[in-house]
Amino acid sequence: MSVPETNRINPMNPYWLRAVRISAFCIFLMIFVPMALMYGSLLTHYDPADSSSSRLQWAFFPFLLWLRYFRVFWQLRDTGDSERIKKALAQSVAWGLFGALGASGTALALWSEKDWATAVIVSTLATLLLLLLGSAIKGYYSLERRRGDVLILAARFAVIALIVVPLAIVIPNSSFINMESHETAAADALRSINTAQAEYAKTHRGRGSAASLEDLGPPPGAGLIDGDLANGRRYNYTITLSSAPSDTSGHTPRYILTARPQSYGGFGRRSFFSDESGVTRYTAEDRAPTRQDRPLPWF
Repeated sequence: MSVPETNRINPMNPYWLRAVRISAFCIFLMIFVPMALMYGSLLTHYDPADSSSSRLQWAFFPFLLWLRYFRVFWQLRDTGDSERIKKALAQSVAWGLFGALGASGTALALWSEKDWATAVIVSTLATLLLLLLGSAIKGYYSLERRRGDVLILAARFAVIALIVVPLAIVIPNSSFINMESHETAAADALRSINTAQAEYAKTHRGRGSAASLEDLGPPPGAGLIDGDLANGRRYNYTITLSSAPSDTSGHTPRYILTARPQSYGGFGRRSFFSDESGVTRYTAEDRAPTRQDRPLPWF
């Protein structure tokens, strides 16, 4: 079926459409692949005792973000219909702006927290979103202006508002999200201490690992972790470091780390365990974690 003459696309620089399509596809991959792996990991490590069902439900919302960007990529496969092209570009403008603002803010927070690897990934995503936004704006306004163009853009922004506003109300008031953030911070704290212990061992070869969190904290400690963590606190979790007895040369090769919620079920249900191996383990039972507990999934 031929496209009506009135819907034929105006002559325009095809590179803008190509840039929109390529950036949309790259964004789709950067969202879909990690989220699919995370969802697979959640299903593989499903444990009713540690709120896995709630975690699966909440992971479903960000998992669907890839749909909009894939739709843009798919709609622009045929550049013969100007009306469809205009709608795809309007969607790119709306979701490009929304995504760029969110990704840029997240990237700045990650750089300030010195989470270098994640910051690079999120910064790359923010760059692709800005490329999508800029290319879509350039392409959209190079098409023939028609009555209703503003409504096409407004409708796309309205869809985002209908999604974002309810989530902005629900998420801050969700006890599960608060609990999840505290548990994640506790697990990250153990990883930070493991990294600090490895650095400490390099500069104190005669002593091995640090015997206490204070030894890793601000001066007179080694300055490898912050003051709160050196005092054994991370939000509503209590962090403890127990070192094994030193050998005859004063070397301390082994240590044990635990993180337990101060109020079980209030701001955390999982307790975490780690040691010099660097593997973090957890239990959802109200007890001290041990080396026999299951490893914490990568997500």
